[in-house]
Amino acid sequence: MSRTSPVRASPVRRTADAGTPGTAQPGAMHARIVVYPPSPSGGRRVRADGEILGIAHSTLDLREFLRRAGLDPEDARLDDPGLVEWRGGGPDVWL
Repeated sequence: MSRTSPVRASPVRRTADAGTPGTAQPGAMHARIVVYPPSPSGGRRVRADGEILGIAHSTLDLREFLRRAGLDPEDARLDDPGLVEWRGGGPDVWL
């Protein structure tokens, strides 16, 4: 079974890859998902395990990126600092 999805622009490492350099480790002190500050044109760059996923313009976009990264977007808590690191504002800041 392939780990990449045809809708994904670039492959994303999953937690199952723990032990591979650069991937999230259980108990790691850094968030798996990083949401960067809003750009002047709107939207926020999103990374998962060091790989750029794209630009999110809302939490709906962010949840789609979480799904592509192998997480269940319905169960993911966006306020969990162990999962999501928000830079330049939290989930209510998009502009």
